[in-house]
Amino acid sequence: MPGKYDPMFPERYRRQAQRMPNHNYAWSGIYFVTIRAKRREPIFEDPTLREILQTTWEALPLRFMGATLDEFVIMPDHVHFILWLEGNVEKPAQLGDVVGTYKSLTTVAWLRHIKSNGIECPGIIWQRNYFDRCIRDQNHLEQTRFYIRNNPDKLLDQ
Repeated sequence: MPGKYDPMFPERYRRQAQRMPNHNYAWSGIYFVTIRAKRREPIFEDPTLREILQTTWEALPLRFMGATLDEFVIMPDHVHFILWLEGNVEKPAQLGDVVGTYKSLTTVAWLRHIKSNGIECPGIIWQRNYFDRCIRDQNHLEQTRFYIRNNPDKLLDQ
């Protein structure tokens, strides 16, 4: 027999939103984004997957009017990037749309690759969410660029 109904169940197990609640992601802005691999394994060390990640990143401005690419780095189990979004265009891109498209396109290309080559490997690449921070000013932008550029060096120091 099922247990007694708990009216607080939805409140205790509700997923917390990662996005800033009062921020309009269609406004012009500069964003620092981290997307993690589903599993904490160095999946992005595969040369074909790295190429898929890189070429998909470079093609994003063709899909999203007002999107400008900045720094980008592929780490063994995550990617970091800086993305500029211009809100003063006809259909401004929203950060979630850009990140969702990037994740979708890379996953589809990876699935196509592993299927055509008969590779046994999971097709799920990405974690469900992503982390973003608004870059506030020029100093914050330079610090974030420095962090992204030097992130691979931290692996060598370990």
